[in-house]
Amino acid sequence: MVVGQVLGLVYLVLHPSQLKHLIIKHTRHKHRNQTKRKWIDWQKYNSSRIEAALKAHGAEALVRPFNVARIETITDMVRPFGKRLQILDVGGGDGLIGEHLWKMDNNIATIDLPTVTAQSHKREFLSAVTGDAEELPFKANSFDVVLASEIVEHLWNPNNFLDDASKILKTGGHLIISTPDGIEGLRYDSHKHYYSVEILEKVLAQKFNLKQVKRLTDVGTPTPTIIVMFQKI
Repeated sequence: MVVGQVLGLVYLVLHPSQLKHLIIKHTRHKHRNQTKRKWIDWQKYNSSRIEAALKAHGAEALVRPFNVARIETITDMVRPFGKRLQILDVGGGDGLIGEHLWKMDNNIATIDLPTVTAQSHKREFLSAVTGDAEELPFKANSFDVVLASEIVEHLWNPNNFLDDASKILKTGGHLIISTPDGIEGLRYDSHKHYYSVEILEKVLAQKFNLKQVKRLTDVGTPTPTIIVMFQKI
């Protein structure tokens, strides 16, 4: 145990950005689990870190096995639905997945935190909205597909998002959720919840039918990922 602690200290000394992150986590954001506002502030902080990492390693991130597999799986799920779809990419980040769906001749909207939508606005094909995924500001029955890729595990109350997703989807529309598989997803300190196929199916049973499941393993991430597609009843 002592050896492990020493190695951990050496790592932090050699990686000052990680040391800074730990200090901020345990000072400025030490009460992040107490209220939704504090949790969102923590998410904004984390999204700014991710943005900085993408700027530093943008080209490398694009070809990461996880990103490649995730994009291929989601586009393969959407492709059979045809073209000119109205798609909402919730928590769409810099619009990478949205760009691929747009190139399939679809209309793409995205909603995310203000620190993220600043990047989304740079992609002219995106209709980017700053807002709360738990209070989707869209009309009922207005989307053919709602995509939530690596987002539900971050939310304060993801059931609010799932309810809203059902409202804004057209009957027969599809909800696609990508999330770490199982309780190991909580090893990421920006995650508040964890899911499995069984948990998602149970939560959505009254409004959706399970249509397709894909598991991403051995793609360079600490945990496997599930990509699950549901159809609105």
